[in-house]
Amino acid sequence: MCWSHPTVRARPCFLAFALIGTGFGVALYVPHVLNPDWISVTINQDSLAYEGTMLPDYLMPRELTCPVYLFLIIVPPLMSRYLHVRYFGLTIIAAAVVDVLLLRYANISFFCLLAGLGTLHLIYIILRNKCARECPVLFAWRLSCSHGTT
Repeated sequence: MCWSHPTVRARPCFLAFALIGTGFGVALYVPHVLNPDWISVTINQDSLAYEGTMLPDYLMPRELTCPVYLFLIIVPPLMSRYLHVRYFGLTIIAAAVVDVLLLRYANISFFCLLAGLGTLHLIYIILRNKCARECPVLFAWRLSCSHGTT
């Protein structure tokens, strides 16, 4: 049964990731809404490059911000009990590797593009109801909808 799976015991860990990730995301992006002068957009090799001051710059070196961000968005999907959600975690890793290896000159811009494309994978998981096969108790309503029964 799904509810006896160790994931239930991992809920506090997932909650911690959600809260820390939300706080980190707010610290990264909200200050730019409040103070647009903190961000500068330039063109680098025909691509948009975002630079400027970030709130975490006052707390940690910029070289540490990206690994922390990646850790917060990659680890939770990899910890999932659902195989297809773990595959999504691998999709994020692939996007990050491509970004770092090939697109470093405008990494924020390209990572956003690749993450958006990776979201298509997440949409596929949701629309195809991939997790229902692994946990029919939790997703039973989706199974009945997908088979045309109520």
